[in-house]
Amino acid sequence: MPHPPAATPRWLRPSIQRLQAQKYSLTLGIILLAHVGLAGVDARHAVVVAPVVTLTLYFLGFILLRDHSRLARAILLTGAGALGLSAVEVLVGGKSWLAAALAGHALFLLLVIVFMLGRVFREKKVTLDQIMAGIIIYLLMVGLWAQFYGLTLLADPGAISTASGSFGDRPFLTIYYFSVITLTTAGFGDIVPVSDTARILAAYEALVGQVYLVVFIALLLGRHFADR
Repeated sequence: MPHPPAATPRWLRPSIQRLQAQKYSLTLGIILLAHVGLAGVDARHAVVVAPVVTLTLYFLGFILLRDHSRLARAILLTGAGALGLSAVEVLVGGKSWLAAALAGHALFLLLVIVFMLGRVFREKKVTLDQIMAGIIIYLLMVGLWAQFYGLTLLADPGAISTASGSFGDRPFLTIYYFSVITLTTAGFGDIVPVSDTARILAAYEALVGQVYLVVFIALLLGRHFADR
């Protein structure tokens, strides 16, 4: 017969409860750590380790949420599969494995976004941790579209044009930067979509980014005044 899980020591319970109360803030910290930390990695190594390390930290951040629903289990399986594809791509190389890894990343991020949106919209009160959850969703959207742009560039290397004529020695950062300025509609003009597919992706990313901000801010204001 399987043994029942050991009870959490009483002295440890307050710490676990505090961590759970700030789970979104901690998850956001993990995501920011992935981005800031990889920016300082040597370019030659960053190209290899960035996708794996970033997805690993996203994966750990999701595990921190401690959810046992069917969707959460599906996300964990998808994330594990995406990590496996990324590892194979690093070891073997080739466009096919890179495309599979990017698609795996995209599916994982999409499922996490759906999961997080469900959690945020179910909450009844405005807390700092809920605001952090909204920011996480926004960052995950940036990452999701970055995977889409990566797949587009694999199919058509000229789909996106840069002012310098190349994506430099850190292409993943350049693509992520392009996704950020598109989602926020900053549009500095140093990177522009050229192909029809890239333009459609950029247009919908800008649209989704604006709609999300409007809905999320309205949601926070509505809950704030409802509490009052």
